[in-house]
Amino acid sequence: MSVSLILLNDTLRLHDNPLLHAATGRKAAVVILNKAAFFGRQYGLVRANLQRLQQQLALINELKAALASQQIGLITLFGNTVDCISQLAVQLQATALYCAEPVAAEECRAIQQLARQLNVIQLDCNSLLGDRLRPDLHDLPHSFTPFRKQREPLLAVSEPLTSLLNAADWLNPAAAEPCNSIFTALLQQYQPLPQSASIGESAALARLEYFIWQGRHILHYKDTRNQLLGTDYASFFSAYLAQGSLSVRWLWQQIVAFETKIDANESTYWLKFELLWREFFRWQFRKHGARWFSKGAVKGSVDFTAPRLNRTQHAAFKRWCRGDTGVAFIDANMRLLNQSGLMSNRGRQNVASYLIHDLGIDWRLGAAYFEQRLLDYDCASNWGNWAYIAGTGNSGERQFNVQKQAQHYDPDGAFSRQMLQVARP
Repeated sequence: MSVSLILLNDTLRLHDNPLLHAATGRKAAVVILNKAAFFGRQYGLVRANLQRLQQQLALINELKAALASQQIGLITLFGNTVDCISQLAVQLQATALYCAEPVAAEECRAIQQLARQLNVIQLDCNSLLGDRLRPDLHDLPHSFTPFRKQREPLLAVSEPLTSLLNAADWLNPAAAEPCNSIFTALLQQYQPLPQSASIGESAALARLEYFIWQGRHILHYKDTRNQLLGTDYASFFSAYLAQGSLSVRWLWQQIVAFETKIDANESTYWLKFELLWREFFRWQFRKHGARWFSKGAVKGSVDFTAPRLNRTQHAAFKRWCRGDTGVAFIDANMRLLNQSGLMSNRGRQNVASYLIHDLGIDWRLGAAYFEQRLLDYDCASNWGNWAYIAGTGNSGERQFNVQKQAQHYDPDGAFSRQMLQVARP
């Protein structure tokens, strides 16, 4: 009997996961830790630091345990996606590959290559605008406001899937384990983050329950989202969504349920508004592909030449990365990023504006550094937002007066003082 490979890279969850219910017959669950994405370099920068790697290992390990509790095995591989899937398909005599429809150009190319040898079925597992709501890329508005006005009235988001898994259809843990030796060695070498620090599915669902239902912090989201530090000023759903440990459809439906049962106000709407921004960048990346990594992104001629810095700019970039520019508000936010792997939305806009417009440094270097550090790294949101600030994306450039921003959002300097006590990396 032929086997279908179910690639779960971007859907590290059991709830509302269409891939787990897609194929009939014999199935094998697979996750690949992409070597280039975590050990490769771009513009001279390592693409992922140790903290991001440890987080990814923890996420995969948690999914493996969750599937094992259902008597389903998870094959965990390390290397190039195309090579790993090709070799596994031969080993298991697989004829089909089911995967989440990718967004990033690199992942799209890999799936296209695999489609030459396997029957590839892509499901849009991580978008609000799936199924009947899927936009036509040719008619996709270039800027956010027309996109929102076009799509928002149509957003009857599909109900999440709730059906149970049938373990008899899947390779069991014992059958999957012989494929996992390299990944097991990685776990031993790099020590994944403990589950208490993980952003896996259990933590994602607990955060949703706490932020929306228990604490009802969603009711003040619009008023507090520009704060710089704390636990409840923002939802912090971004990391879970980026890793696929939280379904965006599930989240949307929970917000709608809260609005129906408890209260609906500007803040509950604003969280949905931010999810539409995420959606906007996902579809823009599907439309323009690799062009987002051009110097001018989606504007002007295509230029993939690596950023060039003179000696002064190179030194300035290193100081920016360390949080050592001498501008307290910038340095505080960068040290928060380096320490925690996270930064508020307000902080991200300011440090990006400072790097691009005050230091005159190619925006792609900032995007690459964020990719290395952010625990909520999402290709489309990260690179799309950097291009947005630079004026190479879906709008004119956005330049912030950092001193005025600091006076407004950190008026007593408490945030800056606290973070400047953190040692530079």
